Amino acid sequence: MNAGPVARRDLAILYVSMLISRVGFGVIIIVFPTYLSGASDIQVAVALALYPALEAAAALPTGRLCDTKGRKRIFVLSVGCMTALMALIGLSRDIYLVGALHALMGVAAAGITVSTLTMITDLTGERNRGAGMGAFDFMNVGGYAVGLALGSRLDTAFASELSGAFFVTAATVAVAFVFAAFLLREPPHETASGRLTLNPLRSIDERTKATMPIWLAVTVMLGMVFFLPRAFARVGIGSGLTAEILIAGVLIIGMGSIGFGALSDVVGRTTVLAIGAVGGMGLLVSLTVTFSGGTALFLRNIPIIGAFALATSALVPSILATVGDRSAHEMRGSAMGLYSVMLSGGTAVGTLVASLAHRISGLSGIFEVATAIFAAASLTSIALWLYLARRASKAI
Repeated sequence: MNAGPVARRDLAILYVSMLISRVGFGVIIIVFPTYLSGASDIQVAVALALYPALEAAAALPTGRLCDTKGRKRIFVLSVGCMTALMALIGLSRDIYLVGALHALMGVAAAGITVSTLTMITDLTGERNRGAGMGAFDFMNVGGYAVGLALGSRLDTAFASELSGAFFVTAATVAVAFVFAAFLLREPPHETASGRLTLNPLRSIDERTKATMPIWLAVTVMLGMVFFLPRAFARVGIGSGLTAEILIAGVLIIGMGSIGFGALSDVVGRTTVLAIGAVGGMGLLVSLTVTFSGGTALFLRNIPIIGAFALATSALVPSILATVGDRSAHEMRGSAMGLYSVMLSGGTAVGTLVASLAHRISGLSGIFEVATAIFAAASLTSIALWLYLARRASKAI
């Protein structure tokens, strides 16, 4: 379907609600290392990883609930829970309690991500879904960028009592809750029935399954980014400069997502996905070489890194649009639940891997491991695509 006036209105409300909710996640990336400064690297890494781990565990049941109970209900409930949990974290610096609350935030995050992606799929068609998913990624990383900037300010403003940063963030996310509860409408969709399938892969086709190694690699990279503020601090890069670096990166990727998402509607998802894969490899190799030479070399190589980051932005909208195009209509929530499993599971693994790589080889070690993971994933997906193409040619 093409997005008519009603669909465009609902998409706009959904994007704004989701953007505000993502601000809270961005704040945590900056504030968490300082808030838990008394904990060890591995304790902080585990506390960060619990969030995506629980998000992965909750994603498939949440997707099924979206298919059977409705998308808006899950979205609003999840944003409300996220608001409450954010405020509760501000009441304690105990690493175990904060880790537990952060884990529960992962469950709420699953509800936000899966319901958002399912509603975007409902409100778009194959001719404009890439643009819709590109806009989602822009709002997603845009929210992170605002959160990173806000987190840097809050880290300074509440330096003597950092709990206040979480209270301010909770109040910000509460705005998204009110906005969605009163303005967002349930999109038209087919309603699933029956028990939860034991095989969520049934919601997508083989061609989409062949893309899964790259899905996973992208999400592992995201988990490693979550650990970067801690790693940057070890080489003397403060939270302010860290926020500026990450903001620049997410804004480049966010703006590129809109353009590449729309391009995938014209030239096809696979072509745009290939552009993203080349960009991702170039980005990781350039970062590995750059940080091996120190932070001064990074500043000189920003144009090259930025160009590769822009190309990398083709990955997410093309993957999401592919999932939306090829998922069964009555199992769209389950398909996006599967995507969220990949997202959160990969993020959890990436955070832990980054912690270990940093302990062994420092900052450059994080990028070296990331490059190896992305290269292996890309080669695996290419091999699967070639196999499917060969099998299809034999069937003709």
